[in-house]
Amino acid sequence: MVSLPDTKIDWFDDFLGLGYHLYDVRPTVYLIFEGRRKIVNTWNKILKYFPDDEMKMRFIEKDSTYDFILYCQSRMLLTTWVFLKSLKISENYKKFKQDYEGVSLFKLALYLPKKGRQQLEIFRYEKRISDVRFLTESEAEQDFIVSRSLQNLRRMTENK
Repeated sequence: MVSLPDTKIDWFDDFLGLGYHLYDVRPTVYLIFEGRRKIVNTWNKILKYFPDDEMKMRFIEKDSTYDFILYCQSRMLLTTWVFLKSLKISENYKKFKQDYEGVSLFKLALYLPKKGRQQLEIFRYEKRISDVRFLTESEAEQDFIVSRSLQNLRRMTENK
């Protein structure tokens, strides 16, 4: 079990959800935001300080939903940032899980509602994540950060 008791943990759930692009050499996961300023601040204040090879992306399925957890301990920021969200299982998520082969690109996108259509503006910010895992709930309990994240997600769901 990975234990980081003396590490400060900051939680981030201020994003809409995830998008997937599967038709390039590497599949891409998009963190989708509502505001342009949120994207720029999230990149400049958090994500750019994450070393690509230390980022961890986890997916934990339960019934018709899954929990998304992205985390990295930043020595520059002296904290572990955790991005987390419970989402409905979609066809795109299923295809990403099926097609994933060891590396995923991670990008930021802005949600733009356009008269009955949905559109994304893709930002150039990019990370390459090789530590992506699809876990069962019992496997998730073996990772301290993931276990704490699941507890927080449960609390957030109860408070809605």
